Amino acid sequence: DAAEIAEASAATFGGKIEALKMAKDLGLDVPEVPLDWYDKLEVLKAHPGETVEWTPPEEENAVYPILRCAQEIPCNPCATVCSKHSIEMEGDPILGRPVFSGPECTGCAKCVTICPGLAVTMVDKRKDPDRPVVTVAYEQGETPVEPDTMVLATDQDGNPVGNFRVIKVNRPKFADRTRLVRLETTPETCDLIAGIRTQDPAVTEPIETIPPGDIADDVIICRCEHVTAGEIRQSIREGTRDINEMKASLRVCMGACCGKNCPEHIDRLFRQEGIETGEVTPETKRPLFVEVPFGVFARGAKGEEA
Repeated sequence: DAAEIAEASAATFGGKIEALKMAKDLGLDVPEVPLDWYDKLEVLKAHPGETVEWTPPEEENAVYPILRCAQEIPCNPCATVCSKHSIEMEGDPILGRPVFSGPECTGCAKCVTICPGLAVTMVDKRKDPDRPVVTVAYEQGETPVEPDTMVLATDQDGNPVGNFRVIKVNRPKFADRTRLVRLETTPETCDLIAGIRTQDPAVTEPIETIPPGDIADDVIICRCEHVTAGEIRQSIREGTRDINEMKASLRVCMGACCGKNCPEHIDRLFRQEGIETGEVTPETKRPLFVEVPFGVFARGAKGEEA
């Protein structure tokens, strides 16, 4: 991530390369980085390709995955995990879009579990074509889903499709905190379902007032400089109404993020203390920056002597 902003797999693979290089520099007995790894990293960092409009498939199979990838990105785990090789990549083996080539599909749902974007669901009509079972990946561990309960299913845009009964919930052995939720649906809705919504809609509504003291004093507000809510509260109670003054005394908004993360939380603490936003002088905005190696300053401009 420090080297370049790219897709998550690029950060993971690039980190592996850098880790081997650092271990080598430290004198550890590690293998050399294979040259083809650098080529693979460039592929993983490739810019997204063309976006296409997703349409529901017209499948005649009794069981099949629905792949909602609408853009070419460096991602192919669904194709690599399919034991029947029924998912293929159109075009480039990494950058292409996955398609279900069939006809073999066992309904194992490994493609559903492994997709990092939760963009795959499984439709199974083998038991009862009039009541197809849809398998969706679910990763909200704090909101449990139980069999024989009704949940709201949504399409890929988050629009409600309908309420359906949960018939089974299981966690595959190879999954990391991912559960598979199986829903009893209808032939008209099975291809549209992309996920489920379990959270009470009321919690998404904005609150009129901020409860006092809902942020504990030991909570770190400015992560860059490790400034706690208690320290900021104390500064406010001592009369600080200018965040620039708070920057000088506590170093909030002075870290590597250039004050992009903590101002909203500081404003919240002011309001909790009964100080309206209009009474507070905002901080001076710092421009975005890019880290520059010292070697650039030592060598001067390219082609010039230092």
